[in-house]
Amino acid sequence: MVWPFASSSSSSEPTRPDRADARRRSGDGASARRRDSSDADARRASAAPRGDRPSRERRSGAPRPSVPALHVSEENAECPVCFEPLCAAPTAVFVSRAGGRRTCAHFFHLSCANDLARHLHLECPICRVPFAAVKPVPNPRDDPNAWFAAVDANGDGKLSPAEVLEVLRAQLPCDWRAIERELRADLFRRWDPDGDGFIERREMTMPGGLLDFVTTNFPRRASMDVARDRKPPSLAAAPDEWFRFWDEDRSGTLDKDEVTRALIKTFGLSEDLRQVRDMRGVVEAVFGLFDPDGSGSIDRREFLMRDGLAETIVASAGVR
Repeated sequence: MVWPFASSSSSSEPTRPDRADARRRSGDGASARRRDSSDADARRASAAPRGDRPSRERRSGAPRPSVPALHVSEENAECPVCFEPLCAAPTAVFVSRAGGRRTCAHFFHLSCANDLARHLHLECPICRVPFAAVKPVPNPRDDPNAWFAAVDANGDGKLSPAEVLEVLRAQLPCDWRAIERELRADLFRRWDPDGDGFIERREMTMPGGLLDFVTTNFPRRASMDVARDRKPPSLAAAPDEWFRFWDEDRSGTLDKDEVTRALIKTFGLSEDLRQVRDMRGVVEAVFGLFDPDGSGSIDRREFLMRDGLAETIVASAGVR
């Protein structure tokens, strides 16, 4: 397997570091076995439901109260596969074989979801819940009934505040963080006249309903697009700045998905799903070797240390 970098600075195809070589760089065999055990624990933790996963605040040792951590794609309203904005392309959800019910609450680009299914990666890359099929999400303007049925994650005919936020983040070019603040204040109550804590299909999709209101009053801020389109620092020339650039939650660490996203975006791989798959596979294979303390994330020291992940990527990819 190779590092799937589309690097314009090198015409040669980089090779992946050998596991034995990486272990020799990182320490002796006993410490490597301890790291492998810790990495297995980290993988098991990543497979837990999102509410049971450790927050980045806990992993970085910050004293703030812990809250369920969002996946990096959710924080940026991106497809969890290619890490491009969800609202920029048709979306899809995963469903079960029996009854075609949603298997989890996550959204994907339709093309990315189909690619996962074609290559038999039949589990959600965020929550690891298995799925049987891909269900396209219709445009709410074209078919509001089918749209609501597709986004109603648990099929109960109504949406909770969490479901509403997930839907709006995935479907609309909106300022979802502002919407989240307003939902916690009084926005949700305005569209929940009976006060049962849920919004039904009509309240969501009718003319002048919540969907129309949000589209009109919470447009995506231009500054969000400017931030998204910023060019990252050079990984070869300024690895410390590169790390800080992609540490968007300022936790002082990058977890496996954050590293995958950063590399896909740095090397412009999003439009080539084969390279996206390859990159995800390589990061999955080598991540534990560059995480000596087995924490499930790489801190700045681990990233920048001699023969660490930064140096290995630069040497393997031939970037300058």
